[in-house]
Amino acid sequence: MPDRLPQAAPLPGDAICLHIGIHKTGTTALQSAFASARGDLAAQDVLYPGRRSAHHGPAMSVLGRPWGWAQRGGEMSDPAVFDRLAREARRHPGRVLISSEQFCEADDQGAARVVAGLGADRTHVVIALRSLGQLLPSSWQQYLKYGQTMAYVKWLRTVLDPAYDGRVTPTFWRRNDHGALVARWAGLLGPDRVTVLIVDDVAPEAIFHTFAEMLDIEPGVLLARRETGTNRSMTAAESEFLRRLNRDVGKELSWQDYEALVRGQVVAGMLSRAAPPEEPRLATPAWALDAAAQRGSASVAQIRRSGVRVLGDLEALGRRIDAGPLVQGDTADQLPMDAADQLPMDAALAITRAQVRAGAGRARGRRTRRAARQVRSRLSRALPRR
Repeated sequence: MPDRLPQAAPLPGDAICLHIGIHKTGTTALQSAFASARGDLAAQDVLYPGRRSAHHGPAMSVLGRPWGWAQRGGEMSDPAVFDRLAREARRHPGRVLISSEQFCEADDQGAARVVAGLGADRTHVVIALRSLGQLLPSSWQQYLKYGQTMAYVKWLRTVLDPAYDGRVTPTFWRRNDHGALVARWAGLLGPDRVTVLIVDDVAPEAIFHTFAEMLDIEPGVLLARRETGTNRSMTAAESEFLRRLNRDVGKELSWQDYEALVRGQVVAGMLSRAAPPEEPRLATPAWALDAAAQRGSASVAQIRRSGVRVLGDLEALGRRIDAGPLVQGDTADQLPMDAADQLPMDAALAITRAQVRAGAGRARGRRTRRAARQVRSRLSRALPRR
């Protein structure tokens, strides 16, 4: 596996580099490194605006969508949030780096607003892509962290159906129709201002080298702050456990409660451990991998026609991947009933530790403390008994 993509030429000295993901291509690790290196970047005349690790707030303000569940306490970003970011970026005379995978979900109107705000004369878009077959399990797991209850295979049949109506996880194709995504931004900026990075079959540090080359900085500035194991995927048993927990308590919680208790405690506690390689991972059925390869091939053709700069193996997006041994059968709509019962003891302990350390004193208000008791009660029934 090569540790580098083909070398990238430095962007112009006043470029606004807009990194728009996509999701599950190392964005969390990159953004953590960008934020940690904010001072060193500034010393080399590269502005990474703001104080947070990523620019999700400005992106969500462009999308006009809340962070969380719209009907149960999701936080809506003020439209002015993006405008403030754009003004700060335009004021800086040197290179500017903006990063949020939420930008990739913008429609034509939203993308046009971003370009108008940042300035078409300075904006350069960077899009990292992986093959759809690789993205399917990690995408479903990401939706689990937002309360999804649909089983993996049923979800696959829904989103890969040619007659898919967009009602289930509607953001999936906004971010994963890769050909349309690239064509949208190339149409606004021109192909010479869009760079696509293919991160299949390259080492995780490759994308750090590429950003250093584009920003014309020493690679060590970012690599020294690279966190390994960031945002790891869940195992098959962890996934099924969270799905069942969402099914049992998800509708009883507000978004704030779900974020604090399930995402902040249960999921964070579960993923704090290093899952050994012998634990079964989620596997994708053969028919879904075939469908993903067909869609990927169509994206390859569309990206090639767009004329954008591509670093890496573009053909990888249309290559049919091998999922390995299946955890569930090709036709099953959920994992075997005992999959969640096989949740390893150290995972159960990690979840419990997170609950204990959080404590009732850290719950926010009576309603959250009541929700915490409900979640703990459900957990006590859902955790495996040995």
